[in-house]
Amino acid sequence: MKIYDIPQGTKITIKLVHNNSTFDVEATILTRYDKGVLVTPVFCGGELVDYCNNANFEFTEQCTGKKHVFQIDMLSRVDFSGANFHVMNGREIVIADNQRRAERYRVQIMGNAIVNKKIAMSVIVNDISLRGFSVMVNKNCKCKVGDKIKIEFLKNSMGKKMVIGGVVVRNFSIGGIDALGCEIEDINSVVLDYILEKKNESRKKKFLNFAETSAV
Repeated sequence: MKIYDIPQGTKITIKLVHNNSTFDVEATILTRYDKGVLVTPVFCGGELVDYCNNANFEFTEQCTGKKHVFQIDMLSRVDFSGANFHVMNGREIVIADNQRRAERYRVQIMGNAIVNKKIAMSVIVNDISLRGFSVMVNKNCKCKVGDKIKIEFLKNSMGKKMVIGGVVVRNFSIGGIDALGCEIEDINSVVLDYILEKKNESRKKKFLNFAETSAV
Protein backbone atom coordinates (compact mmCIF):
# COMPACT_ATOMS: atom_id res chain seq x y z
CA MET A 1 0.00 0.00 0.00
CA LYS A 2 1.27 3.47 -0.88
CA ILE A 3 1.00 6.26 1.67
CA TYR A 4 -1.17 8.27 -0.74
CA ASP A 5 -3.66 5.37 -0.94
CA ILE A 6 -4.85 6.13 2.60
CA PRO A 7 -8.33 7.74 2.32
CA GLN A 8 -8.69 11.48 2.70
CA GLY A 9 -9.95 12.54 6.11
CA THR A 10 -8.24 9.62 7.88
CA LYS A 11 -7.03 10.56 11.35
CA ILE A 12 -3.67 9.08 12.34
CA THR A 13 -1.39 9.14 15.37
CA ILE A 14 2.22 9.86 14.49
CA LYS A 15 5.00 8.73 16.82
CA LEU A 16 7.95 11.04 16.37
CA VAL A 17 11.01 12.48 18.04
CA HIS A 18 11.25 16.26 18.48
CA ASN A 19 14.04 17.99 20.41
CA ASN A 20 15.22 14.59 21.63
CA SER A 21 11.83 13.75 23.18
CA THR A 22 9.19 11.34 21.90
CA PHE A 23 5.65 12.47 21.12
CA ASP A 24 2.36 10.95 19.96
CA VAL A 25 0.65 13.58 17.81
CA GLU A 26 -2.64 13.59 15.94
CA ALA A 27 -2.96 14.56 12.28
CA THR A 28 -5.50 14.23 9.48
CA ILE A 29 -4.65 13.22 5.94
CA LEU A 30 -6.03 15.85 3.56
CA THR A 31 -4.99 14.89 0.03
CA ARG A 32 -2.24 13.39 -2.09
CA TYR A 33 0.83 15.60 -2.55
CA ASP A 34 3.26 14.36 -5.20
CA LYS A 35 4.42 10.93 -3.89
CA GLY A 36 3.26 11.70 -0.37
CA VAL A 37 0.30 13.28 1.41
CA LEU A 38 -0.66 16.67 2.75
CA VAL A 39 -1.71 16.58 6.42
CA THR A 40 -2.96 19.04 9.02
CA PRO A 41 -0.22 20.93 10.89
CA VAL A 42 1.78 18.87 13.38
CA PHE A 43 2.58 20.35 16.80
CA CYS A 44 4.78 19.00 19.60
CA GLY A 45 4.40 20.60 23.00
CA GLY A 46 2.64 23.57 21.41
CA GLU A 47 5.50 24.09 18.95
CA LEU A 48 4.99 23.70 15.20
CA VAL A 49 7.33 21.02 13.86
CA ASP A 50 9.52 22.33 11.07
CA TYR A 51 11.07 19.06 9.91
CA CYS A 52 11.28 15.46 11.11
CA ASN A 53 12.68 12.25 9.63
CA ASN A 54 12.26 9.90 12.58
CA ALA A 55 8.60 8.93 12.81
CA ASN A 56 6.05 6.23 12.07
CA PHE A 57 2.33 5.58 12.22
CA GLU A 58 -0.16 2.83 11.56
CA PHE A 59 -3.38 2.73 9.54
CA THR A 60 -6.13 0.12 9.84
CA GLU A 61 -8.53 -0.47 6.97
CA GLN A 62 -12.11 -0.14 8.21
CA CYS A 63 -13.56 -2.78 5.90
CA THR A 64 -11.00 -5.55 6.39
CA GLY A 65 -9.35 -4.64 9.70
CA LYS A 66 -5.95 -5.08 8.06
CA LYS A 67 -3.20 -3.05 9.73
CA HIS A 68 -0.50 -1.21 7.79
CA VAL A 69 2.62 0.22 9.44
CA PHE A 70 4.33 3.16 7.73
CA GLN A 71 7.83 4.51 8.22
CA ILE A 72 7.92 8.27 7.64
CA ASP A 73 11.01 9.27 5.67
CA MET A 74 10.20 12.99 5.75
CA LEU A 75 7.72 15.24 7.52
CA SER A 76 8.18 18.87 6.53
CA ARG A 77 6.24 22.09 6.99
CA VAL A 78 4.75 23.88 3.98
CA ASP A 79 3.03 27.27 3.72
CA PHE A 80 -0.06 27.81 1.58
CA SER A 81 -1.16 31.44 1.49
CA GLY A 82 -0.04 31.99 5.06
CA ALA A 83 -1.54 28.75 6.42
CA ASN A 84 0.68 25.98 7.79
CA PHE A 85 0.42 22.35 6.72
CA HIS A 86 2.80 19.41 6.61
CA VAL A 87 3.85 17.14 3.76
CA MET A 88 4.55 13.56 4.69
CA ASN A 89 6.46 11.02 2.61
CA GLY A 90 7.07 7.43 3.60
CA ARG A 91 6.52 3.79 2.83
CA GLU A 92 4.75 0.79 4.26
CA ILE A 93 6.93 -1.72 6.03
CA VAL A 94 6.29 -5.14 4.53
CA ILE A 95 8.07 -8.18 5.87
CA ALA A 96 8.08 -11.56 4.19
CA ASP A 97 7.22 -14.60 6.31
CA ASN A 98 10.61 -16.19 5.59
CA GLN A 99 12.35 -13.32 7.37
CA ARG A 100 10.98 -14.28 10.77
CA ARG A 101 13.23 -15.86 13.33
CA ALA A 102 12.03 -19.29 14.47
CA GLU A 103 11.81 -18.52 18.20
CA ARG A 104 10.46 -15.02 17.86
CA TYR A 105 6.92 -13.79 17.36
CA ARG A 106 6.24 -10.93 14.99
CA VAL A 107 4.26 -8.11 16.59
CA GLN A 108 4.96 -4.88 14.62
CA ILE A 109 3.89 -2.45 17.35
CA MET A 110 4.97 1.17 17.49
CA GLY A 111 6.89 2.26 20.55
CA ASN A 112 9.45 4.61 22.00
CA ALA A 113 13.10 3.92 22.79
CA ILE A 114 15.80 5.46 24.94
CA VAL A 115 19.38 4.57 24.00
CA ASN A 116 22.15 4.90 26.59
CA LYS A 117 19.69 6.83 28.80
CA LYS A 118 19.87 9.94 26.61
CA ILE A 119 18.91 9.41 22.95
CA ALA A 120 15.14 9.26 22.37
CA MET A 121 13.58 7.89 19.20
CA SER A 122 10.43 6.28 17.87
CA VAL A 123 10.72 2.65 16.81
CA ILE A 124 8.65 -0.27 15.58
CA VAL A 125 8.95 -3.42 17.67
CA ASN A 126 9.20 -6.05 14.97
CA ASP A 127 9.46 -9.30 16.90
CA ILE A 128 10.00 -10.56 20.42
CA SER A 129 10.90 -13.68 22.37
CA LEU A 130 11.92 -14.59 25.90
CA ARG A 131 15.55 -13.96 24.92
CA GLY A 132 15.48 -10.93 22.70
CA PHE A 133 13.68 -8.58 20.38
CA SER A 134 14.26 -6.55 17.24
CA VAL A 135 13.19 -3.00 16.45
CA MET A 136 13.05 -1.07 13.20
CA VAL A 137 14.62 2.38 13.37
CA ASN A 138 15.13 5.45 11.24
CA LYS A 139 18.00 5.35 8.75
CA ASN A 140 19.77 8.12 10.68
CA CYS A 141 19.93 6.05 13.86
CA LYS A 142 23.55 5.81 15.05
CA CYS A 143 23.08 2.92 17.48
CA LYS A 144 25.92 0.43 17.63
CA VAL A 145 26.58 -2.97 19.15
CA GLY A 146 26.88 -2.71 22.92
CA ASP A 147 24.50 0.24 23.32
CA LYS A 148 21.92 -0.05 26.09
CA ILE A 149 18.32 0.34 24.96
CA LYS A 150 14.98 0.60 26.76
CA ILE A 151 11.75 0.07 24.84
CA GLU A 152 8.27 1.14 25.93
CA PHE A 153 5.14 0.14 24.02
CA LEU A 154 1.46 -0.72 24.42
CA LYS A 155 -0.39 -3.81 23.23
CA ASN A 156 -3.35 -1.55 22.48
CA SER A 157 -4.82 1.74 23.65
CA MET A 158 -6.34 0.05 26.72
CA GLY A 159 -3.30 -2.06 27.62
CA LYS A 160 -0.68 -1.57 30.31
CA LYS A 161 2.69 -0.12 29.43
CA MET A 162 5.26 -2.76 28.52
CA VAL A 163 8.92 -2.05 29.21
CA ILE A 164 11.96 -4.02 28.02
CA GLY A 165 15.60 -3.26 28.71
CA GLY A 166 18.27 -4.75 26.50
CA VAL A 167 21.57 -4.41 24.74
CA VAL A 168 22.12 -4.07 20.98
CA VAL A 169 23.89 -7.14 19.58
CA ARG A 170 23.62 -6.52 15.84
CA ASN A 171 22.63 -4.03 13.15
CA PHE A 172 20.80 -5.38 10.14
CA SER A 173 18.01 -4.63 7.67
CA ILE A 174 14.37 -5.75 7.47
CA GLY A 175 12.62 -5.12 4.18
CA GLY A 176 15.03 -2.28 3.43
CA ILE A 177 14.51 -0.66 6.86
CA ASP A 178 17.40 -0.37 9.35
CA ALA A 179 16.93 -2.56 12.40
CA LEU A 180 18.55 -3.47 15.71
CA GLY A 181 18.74 -6.97 17.14
CA CYS A 182 18.76 -6.87 20.94
CA GLU A 183 19.21 -9.25 23.85
CA ILE A 184 16.88 -8.78 26.80
CA GLU A 185 18.47 -7.73 30.08
CA ASP A 186 15.38 -6.55 31.98
CA ILE A 187 11.71 -7.32 31.46
CA ASN A 188 8.49 -6.74 33.42
CA SER A 189 5.68 -9.21 34.11
CA VAL A 190 3.33 -7.50 31.64
CA VAL A 191 5.76 -8.23 28.79
CA LEU A 192 6.21 -11.83 29.93
CA ASP A 193 2.45 -12.38 29.81
CA TYR A 194 2.36 -10.78 26.37
CA ILE A 195 5.10 -13.05 25.01
CA LEU A 196 3.32 -16.15 26.33
CA GLU A 197 0.12 -14.90 24.69
CA LYS A 198 1.90 -14.54 21.33
CA LYS A 199 3.43 -18.00 21.80
CA ASN A 200 0.02 -19.56 22.35
CA GLU A 201 -1.36 -17.73 19.30
CA SER A 202 1.50 -19.10 17.19
CA ARG A 203 0.93 -22.66 18.39
CA LYS A 204 -2.79 -22.41 17.72
CA LYS A 205 -2.16 -21.10 14.21
CA LYS A 206 0.29 -23.92 13.47
CA PHE A 207 -2.19 -26.49 14.77
CA LEU A 208 -5.02 -25.10 12.62
CA ASN A 209 -2.79 -25.06 9.54
CA PHE A 210 -1.75 -28.65 10.22
CA ALA A 211 -5.39 -29.70 10.66
CA GLU A 212 -6.41 -28.04 7.39
CA THR A 213 -3.52 -29.68 5.53
CA SER A 214 -4.31 -33.11 6.97
CA ALA A 215 -7.95 -32.81 5.96
CA VAL A 216 -7.10 -32.26 2.29
